[in-house]
Parts: sequence; C-alpha cells; structure tokens
Amino acid sequence: MRRFLLVATCLAGATLAQAADAPGGEDPSILPAGQGQEEVFYACTACHSTAIIRRSHFPREQWDGLMDWMTEKHGMNPLEGAERTLIVDYLTQHFGPRAAPARGRNPFLN
Repeated sequence: MRRFLLVATCLAGATLAQAADAPGGEDPSILPAGQGQEEVFYACTACHSTAIIRRSHFPREQWDGLMDWMTEKHGMNPLEGAERTLIVDYLTQHFGPRAAPARGRNPFLN
C-alpha cells in the first residue's frame, strides 16, 4: 500500500508539473480547430494566455501589424514567411472583425 501511494504521488506531481507549463493549463484545443491552430497556440502562449486572442477581433492588417509590434516592443521571435502567413490567416479567419448588428435593432430581441 505504501508503494502504491508513493507511485500515485509521483504521477500526480508529474501531471501537475506538465499542466503548469502552459498558461492556465491551456492546450491547443481551447482555440477553434483549423489549419494553424497549434502554430498560433505555441507562438502566442510563449508570452500570454489565449484569453487575449480569443477576446480580440481585428482585421487582417491589424493582426499582421501586431506581429511586428510584439517583436519590436516585447522581444517576440520574428515570424516570417509561410509561418507568419499561416498564423495571420488563422487569426483573421477565427478572430477577425465581428459582424456589426443592424442599426436600430435590439440584439436581445429575436
């Protein structure tokens, strides 16, 4: 029994250590599925959680400009070529501008 408890404690510790590596215990599945999901997750969560991504809805030009801004101001590794295109495409597709509700319509009424 003592051996079982020791093994269980070690396994639990290893699991907690792995979860602590990602911000908030997140993994790529927190983002919408699609080409670029993992690349966005790993490039972005090196510095911040996905919450900032998931609440932002920028046009393509702004997502692309943010890549340069984060490189210049925050020391992010530069994203270039196909990797940058893949990441900006993914962000634009899944976190682009939201459609604005029609003027004068109450969004809470069907």
